Amino acid sequence: MSVLTVTTPSVPSTFISKTEHSRISFIEESSSKTSKLTFSFMDKRQKYRVMVDGVELTPDNVVDTDYVTVEDTFTHAAFESKQRVRSDVGIKGSRSKSKIAADAGMKLYATTISLDDIRIDYTCNTEEEFVAEDIDLEIAPSAFYLPKRIPIMSYPPEIFVTLKETETHFLFELPSFSYEKGTSENSAIEEENEYYQYITVGKGRNRKMVIEETQTKQCITQTRHTLATRPQKKNAFAFASTWDMHDTYARLSKVKTKEEPDEMVMYQSAAPKLLRKKKSLVSESDEERKGKTLEEIAKTPEFYDAALLIERVLSTSEYSEAQKKFRGLVSINPLSLDLVYIYSMKPLWTLECEETTNRPITGISFNPKNPNILAVGYGKFCYAEYHKGIVCVWCTKNPCKPERLYYFEDPLTSVAFSEKKPNWLACGFANGDVLILDITSYTVKILAKSKRDTNPCFEPIWVTNWRVMESHSEFVMTTCQDGRINRLTSTKTHDFICSPMMRISTVEGKMKGIETAKPCLKVDVPITRYPAALCMKWHPTIDHIYFIGTDEGCIHKCSTHYLNQHIEVFRAHAGPVYDIQFSRFMKTLLVSCGADGAIRLWMEGMDDVIMTLNCSSAVYGIAFCPINATILISVSENVLSIWDLRRKTHIPCAEYTFPGHVVLSYIRFSASGDNVFVGDSVGRVHTFHLEDTPLPPFYQRKMLDEAIKKALCTRPQLLKQLDKLEKFREQLK
Repeated sequence: MSVLTVTTPSVPSTFISKTEHSRISFIEESSSKTSKLTFSFMDKRQKYRVMVDGVELTPDNVVDTDYVTVEDTFTHAAFESKQRVRSDVGIKGSRSKSKIAADAGMKLYATTISLDDIRIDYTCNTEEEFVAEDIDLEIAPSAFYLPKRIPIMSYPPEIFVTLKETETHFLFELPSFSYEKGTSENSAIEEENEYYQYITVGKGRNRKMVIEETQTKQCITQTRHTLATRPQKKNAFAFASTWDMHDTYARLSKVKTKEEPDEMVMYQSAAPKLLRKKKSLVSESDEERKGKTLEEIAKTPEFYDAALLIERVLSTSEYSEAQKKFRGLVSINPLSLDLVYIYSMKPLWTLECEETTNRPITGISFNPKNPNILAVGYGKFCYAEYHKGIVCVWCTKNPCKPERLYYFEDPLTSVAFSEKKPNWLACGFANGDVLILDITSYTVKILAKSKRDTNPCFEPIWVTNWRVMESHSEFVMTTCQDGRINRLTSTKTHDFICSPMMRISTVEGKMKGIETAKPCLKVDVPITRYPAALCMKWHPTIDHIYFIGTDEGCIHKCSTHYLNQHIEVFRAHAGPVYDIQFSRFMKTLLVSCGADGAIRLWMEGMDDVIMTLNCSSAVYGIAFCPINATILISVSENVLSIWDLRRKTHIPCAEYTFPGHVVLSYIRFSASGDNVFVGDSVGRVHTFHLEDTPLPPFYQRKMLDEAIKKALCTRPQLLKQLDKLEKFREQLK
């Protein structure tokens, strides 16, 4: 080692004068090994050591020797292959000490960096030579507005991971102690042991416990491992019909619940029945799913419902034109120049099936809530005939087959739907029984049936009618062949109790109404004193008044407030009265038809008949048109007649004759007024569309009043009486 003496010219003069006897020496080390371990910017500085008056004043290295640094030429610490040693710059001591420190330096090969500790911006593109798969997929739009597509990135072939052991933290510690018996510490330990025994083995273990895991707050960061490939998309479709959804929800409704003991721990003193049960859903077992063949499925109500819907759809395509007319989708242009008033009846369809062939129709009832549904009762038309009873529930959307079919041993005579409960159907039979059916069931489901101990009737029930009481409860009114008028009420115990309301008696002597030939003197005692009640009609404005038509040709005005006696009676026909109807536009106008082949119009409050329309044979049904006040339709034998009071009354405006030996027994208008339902004695319900009729006037009542007064022009006395009656009613209003 050589010693050099150097004079620094940049030192101030004051400093030189104070240190003029001082010597500044730079000692150059010859060790080549140490110089090789220094960095480029420190090479020159490492070669010299500063000595002032024999004291080493070499400045310390600006780089901390406790931390490993990276050279400027290194790319990454993970790929470094050169060894690193601790720098010996600034070590005070002799040559031997520096050499020992250099030989004992720490050897590190790679910087260990955890990938999970690196925070990466996932929005940046980190793609490295990613090649997309050659898949031909249809371009589909993003369903959730995803951000820009970022493909997967590539990873290096090898990643070094260093596992470090963390510091152990004791959360709970239960040390073991031993003390001499009799000391204070011993008594405290015994109490703790007894309490521990109580909560682990004794009764204290049956306490309610809640187990909850706790942990320190986690800092969730996104690393390279969370990046995933965005899935490919393509357009696809899926179809689920109404049947699939129906079957799925039906299967879910049949899922049973299996009860399991609750996991909650209760005291031992509690009874087992007080333990709560934990419910879990259990799907249908394999045994229950087995054995469902076509024969078993075809008997289920679900299959019937599905088949009915399919039949409705198929029949709609077959009767598309007829359905359009029936629904009123095809209307007549009132401004058309080729309008003619010929009262034509266009046939739409016929409701018939094999089960009801040659069975007379005895009653038809339309559902008050759904006018497309009607119930038809099949029984016997003549007394000598015998047929088993059938009830068919038809739907106008499916004219091919009835949707319900019920069989009975006795023939039916009447049917009627309930107004408050439209699925209830009251049925009257030829043996005097009355029952209520639930038409939602495909089999005969009887809700109530009359009993012989309360129902004294053994004759046919000609009329079945529903009526609402003041207490908003509903009862059934029936008329019988023996003249009885009964009220049947269903109780909470499902009993159908019959209460007699009135019994019609034979009328003797002179009475109001038409004049008939005087009968011969009767010497013998008559067989019966009670005529048959063939028809019944409630008053349109007064709730407690109803009219009864009998087989002796009289119409009785009765009230529910007066039992066993009528309010008024008049003779309407020379034979049995088959039907009674009120006008919709004039509440006091009553029309009746009977076996004498006449249709008579009566005004309430007047004794004489207003108008008479004659037919060739007995008239079994009459109906007012609900949209045209002056049009009536009647059926007599196999002839359907259309009457218009404002045009002519001596003959019908149009007549239609049905082929074959049939008798038309029923006639009604639909609620729309454009369609007509006709029932016959061979089990068919004909549906017609009434066309080529005069346009309905705006003032319907005024048009009907003018037609009646025009017919009474030859009877001035009756016309004056009618004017007085109208003035009196206006004063009452």
